[in-house]
Amino acid sequence: MNTSVPSNNKQADNREKFSHFLMSQCLNVRRGALIAGLLLYLAFSIMDVVKFPSEIYLLTLTFRLVLVILPLLYLNFIYWFTPPITIRSNILLILFIYLAVGLNHTFIYYLSDINGFSFPQLGLVLIIMFGCLLMVLPIKPAAIVTVIILCVFTTVNIHLNHPLNDLIFMLIILIVVASICLIVNITGQKTLYQNYLLINRLYKESTTDGLTKLNNRRSFQEQIVRLNAIAVRDDVALGLIFIDADYFKIINDSCGHSMGDEVLKKLASVIKDKCRRTEDIGFRIGGDEFAIILYGVNRAKLEETCLEIVKSVANFNLNNNGKILKTSVSVGAALKTKSTKASSDKLVKIADEYLYKAKANGKNKHCLKTI
Repeated sequence: MNTSVPSNNKQADNREKFSHFLMSQCLNVRRGALIAGLLLYLAFSIMDVVKFPSEIYLLTLTFRLVLVILPLLYLNFIYWFTPPITIRSNILLILFIYLAVGLNHTFIYYLSDINGFSFPQLGLVLIIMFGCLLMVLPIKPAAIVTVIILCVFTTVNIHLNHPLNDLIFMLIILIVVASICLIVNITGQKTLYQNYLLINRLYKESTTDGLTKLNNRRSFQEQIVRLNAIAVRDDVALGLIFIDADYFKIINDSCGHSMGDEVLKKLASVIKDKCRRTEDIGFRIGGDEFAIILYGVNRAKLEETCLEIVKSVANFNLNNNGKILKTSVSVGAALKTKSTKASSDKLVKIADEYLYKAKANGKNKHCLKTI
């Protein structure tokens, strides 16, 4: 049996969730970089008109417009009006712009040199900072594009017969700038990843019951609202089961808290066993009160699950100082059929009413209501 698939799926899910988290944390940085990049490039375009004769600036403006300005306008529109939810969105386009800006800079540098115009290299430093740091790009693609830009820049300088010492000095500066930016980028992403793990751990602790490791009441309140909304949207049935241990206070008082905890943990194991799908979620919502949400379940399956829970708990054989201790549960359930638009509060209220109906009818049984 291949046991790596669930693990791989979980890792992929974690990467996707972190990608969303990273986007939320870096959205304003990307917005600022994109708007700054657009304004600077528009300024460079104006400088072309001022500095170069028409036969040159018509060529440079065409390249700037098609390769950089229009893509930057498109990205600015996306990030300011319909921001993506994952950091990987539009990565290929951003990498293309980074490459296009670097190659375009080298091309204009070449045109300037052969026509006797001076062209400062500060622009290439800004371009590398833009691609290696400000756009929060994945490290490997950003490094590869940077190497391509520097290789083309080196080739052009050799072709122009520029002094080797000047070229080496300039390359050292550019490589140092790129390295620093990439190091800051990866350090920042690692720090954000640690923050993401910490937030996840704290959230999990805040929504997990310490004794049974089931989700707690806070998680239940969040999930029942969320899943009910999804069920209404997708026209899917939703089942809710409430479980309450019978005579738990008597067991706790007469046999001690350790035996009471043992009963709760065995109840939790039964609930976990019934949550076989990712859409099935178990909860401990109070002392001896438990719940299960079953998404997309029919009445027959919901009733079968209720009956299995009652039977499983009735078959417990708990050893209490050599004596066998028996226990039972009462179960109340509510099924909201598809196309029914009942609120989550109503679903909870009905399941709770039928739990107490099961208790009033003698305990160790279940009662179910279809809405």
